[in-house]
Amino acid sequence: MRLKVATLALLLAATPAFAQTLSAEDQAINLNATLGETAEAPTAWLGATPHFVMVGAFGDYGFNVNLPTLEGTAAEVVGKREYGHDDAGALRLIDFEVAVNAVMNDIERTIELEFANADFNAHTLPLSFALSPDEEFPEGAKASLEVQFEWEWVEKSTIVNEEGLVDSGTLDLALNEGTADAEGTAANGLIGGFASLTRDGKTLALSFTVPVTEAEIDD
Repeated sequence: MRLKVATLALLLAATPAFAQTLSAEDQAINLNATLGETAEAPTAWLGATPHFVMVGAFGDYGFNVNLPTLEGTAAEVVGKREYGHDDAGALRLIDFEVAVNAVMNDIERTIELEFANADFNAHTLPLSFALSPDEEFPEGAKASLEVQFEWEWVEKSTIVNEEGLVDSGTLDLALNEGTADAEGTAANGLIGGFASLTRDGKTLALSFTVPVTEAEIDD
């Protein structure tokens, strides 16, 4: 779920104070999350085999997370679908999340990417969605994307908690498969695609295909 603006502002304002006590070497470790072999930023979806590759920068933080296959990895990489009802009571897929929890640079870190649309299930895939922060659940081939990451480096008394909407970009949603239950939600299957995004002039690109393990209805 998305944090209210006031709460988010407090979190972001508090975060930099922790990092200022770090040495230059520790600061570099804290600001750069790496996992796997160094990768080039993806330029397209890398296919239906479960994977997660994310390269670029968001705010002051750099990412080079390269999991070309999820099989055998110690990282936890999962998807979640969130549904809501329209005015007529019909169930819509209004949101999906991709979450990564893994040890990166000897720090356990969590990354969450939350994509929203009026109803992802209403579209025939593959489809390219324009990313924009202007609407919470955009209609048509538009979507919003909120990026959140957090970690605590206990040995250095350092806490990071960052969250924000992207300014612009593209989501190429390629895969959305699962079997619905009696309520119409699907906490199974796979979801996958490619996203290229910009925030404050910095770019981040990711390709993902992840197993969906959770679904909920948000009313």
